Amino acid sequence: MNQPLRVLFVCLGNICRSPLAEVVVKSVAEEQGLSQMFHFESAGTGDWHVGKGADPRSASKAVEKGLSLEKHQAQQITPRNIHDWDVFVAMDSDNQYNLIAMGVKPEQVIMMRAFEGMEQTPDVPDPYYGGAGGFEDAYQMLILNAQGLLQCLQNFKQQH
Repeated sequence: MNQPLRVLFVCLGNICRSPLAEVVVKSVAEEQGLSQMFHFESAGTGDWHVGKGADPRSASKAVEKGLSLEKHQAQQITPRNIHDWDVFVAMDSDNQYNLIAMGVKPEQVIMMRAFEGMEQTPDVPDPYYGGAGGFEDAYQMLILNAQGLLQCLQNFKQQH
């Protein structure tokens, strides 16, 4: 059997957006019988939260949607471990820039909101400093793009 495509969801601290994106896309992949094709994890470009669980507001949003972030432990992506991953899914343009600055090839970086058909790809705004509504907004952006991302990942896997 082919090795699963190793996909890393990336945000700043790995406690809000990227862990939620990981479980949202993983659940959609499972619903479609695609989970064997992929290995999903998430990480942050910063090290502030390494080893900590998901933000309680993100974890609560996951539970509300029938998902779980209970086992999440924040980790950091660094130039040392970029070669452990085939594809990086950036939550915003800063994360995209930071990944490329670490040595990730631009063609390995996909923006999470690239599947909305907009001329310029918008960011998934960081809900950390806002209220609960920001976490619902983030979830809606993630679920809206999950199918397009999975199709893109399947194409990537076929080409590599």
